[in-house]
Amino acid sequence: MPVQAEWITFTGAHGTHRAYVASIEPVAAPRPCVLVLQEIWGVEAHIQDVTRRFAAAGYVAVAPDLFAVDGARPEALDEERLAAAKKFLHAIPHSSWFSPEAREKELDALPADRREPIRETLNAQFGMLNPEGHARFADIIADTADYMRNRCDKTRGMPVASVGFCMGGALSAVLATRDPLHAGSVMFYGRPPQQGIERIACPVLGFFGGEDPNITNLIPAFAEAMKLHGKTFEYVVYPDARHAFFNDTNPTYHAAHARDAFARTLDFLLRVTK
Repeated sequence: MPVQAEWITFTGAHGTHRAYVASIEPVAAPRPCVLVLQEIWGVEAHIQDVTRRFAAAGYVAVAPDLFAVDGARPEALDEERLAAAKKFLHAIPHSSWFSPEAREKELDALPADRREPIRETLNAQFGMLNPEGHARFADIIADTADYMRNRCDKTRGMPVASVGFCMGGALSAVLATRDPLHAGSVMFYGRPPQQGIERIACPVLGFFGGEDPNITNLIPAFAEAMKLHGKTFEYVVYPDARHAFFNDTNPTYHAAHARDAFARTLDFLLRVTK
């Protein structure tokens, strides 16, 4: 049967949320759930595609829209605007991405009619990358896990695991620190949590690039902390992989490593959602 996908809205402890849900239909009995956690580009075509891939593997897969507010996406963060911002960022040095001064210098070279919408979108995106923004994202994800585990007919009573990419990779691990019922977390090149490691009650799997030192260099200390607290953490560092090597819409995509990581992820999910 083909995978069917739809956007839904639901309410949780922290408000009304929007999510992209995919499954092989019909769902005659509840199935395990995989939360697919977005990069900074939102729940765009790539994340929707990845969500359908996990659905095709037999899960009910759901990608919560972390940029939605009360179930609706702000105009500055709609899919078309985010795509334009992504194209701009991939055309400038990566070192300029997280420097407001360097981004402004690159933006000044654009025509005004392109510059202002991209500036507004980038300010909205990067403005969320702070402790307050991450806390809001973590609340949305926790609400989604609770909804899928307890109220969604397709997944009620079944294990919920998560797979996240970049920002979502970090959030996948954060969810493990706050949800004692979480079945397992997969981190693709996300920063590891610094707090709450002692509360993690599920296995964690990570994939990182040897050419992504800002993140990968943090992993040995996280592995040691997990070991110290008696937690399960497996990880792979692909020596010649760059950041976002799994994203097949990015210039950093590495097909062989993406295949290997996806196969390992499916094996992990099979183990933790039985």
